[in-house]
Amino acid sequence: MIGIYGHGRSYMHLLDPRTKLALMVGMSLLIYSVQPPALAVLLVLVLLLSRTSGMTFNRLVQGLRPVLVFFGVIFLTHVLFTPGEPLFEGLPVPTLKGIVEGSILILRFILLILYTSIMTYTTSPSGLNYALMFFLRPLGTFGTDLAFMTGTAMTLIPGLFREKDTIAKAQVARGYKPRGLKGFTALVVPLLHRSFRRVDELSDALESRCFHSDRRYYYYRKTLAMRDYVCVGVYLVLGVAILFFL
Repeated sequence: MIGIYGHGRSYMHLLDPRTKLALMVGMSLLIYSVQPPALAVLLVLVLLLSRTSGMTFNRLVQGLRPVLVFFGVIFLTHVLFTPGEPLFEGLPVPTLKGIVEGSILILRFILLILYTSIMTYTTSPSGLNYALMFFLRPLGTFGTDLAFMTGTAMTLIPGLFREKDTIAKAQVARGYKPRGLKGFTALVVPLLHRSFRRVDELSDALESRCFHSDRRYYYYRKTLAMRDYVCVGVYLVLGVAILFFL
């Protein structure tokens, strides 16, 4: 799932957070620029990358579950509203073109989510905040605050899903079977209570560390290592090869 960090010593774990964030942006552009045959190659590369990063396949696909409904809506929209040759005689929909285009678009989204999951799995929350602040530094204080809010949200949102599962399991263990609107309310109210409590704890932690909107200072300044330059070079070579030869 996106935002869940897993400690490790793999090659991806050791890369500088700025390198991984830059590669994620480049990978996103590559995913939406290549043709379908190249998408299959990228899918294989992403699966190999997850394997070498120590991320299990089950954990990798967990990031797709929250967006399955979104994928279904996109696919149905293409199937029902894309003009083309009907797949069945006498019926205007579905069309073959709609099925193909919908499947390709969903595959692009899947690749983007999988790669983002690997990036966040191998990057600590503090490292992600550092990378975001580094690239948004030209925006001044606004960029720094925006980077901090983005990194914090990516850290807290997966925690909400874990809290939801914990609350649901606790209710079932007590013999409560949530149904309909009443069950939804019984789940949302304690979830909101825990969320506000976590926000209060975070604000107290920030205040105790004198966190404010002035200039930010870092005790440790990260420097790019040789492995970062090698990784960027390999990515550029593979990107050019995929763009021009597939």
